[in-house]
Amino acid sequence: MFVLFKIYYTDIMNIKTSLGNRIKEIRKNQNLTQEMLAERANISNQSMSLIENGYNFVSAETTESLCKALNVTPKELFDFGETISENDSIEEIVRRLKRNPTLLKTIYKIVIALDI
Repeated sequence: MFVLFKIYYTDIMNIKTSLGNRIKEIRKNQNLTQEMLAERANISNQSMSLIENGYNFVSAETTESLCKALNVTPKELFDFGETISENDSIEEIVRRLKRNPTLLKTIYKIVIALDI
């Protein structure tokens, strides 16, 4: 079974929520506060809070900063635990990109960062 991001893909909000929860999980496992992580990643406390609570999606640059600050790979950061088939992955991505072509650059940067 091919795994792209191991995501729940019902909508983009689930991705943001899943990513925020994953960042929070890793942060807490490392005994870091939001403020400590924000400082290490060179982002504002408010941005860190919005990311962890699923209100903001991260740019490729912020993803890289968070990975460095948490000492994880992008693949580990986006490992939400659910696998999806290759066909379902491709169909879902194409469907979403057709609805919102501006996501193309962000998705491209994430795929490149994950080195898949």
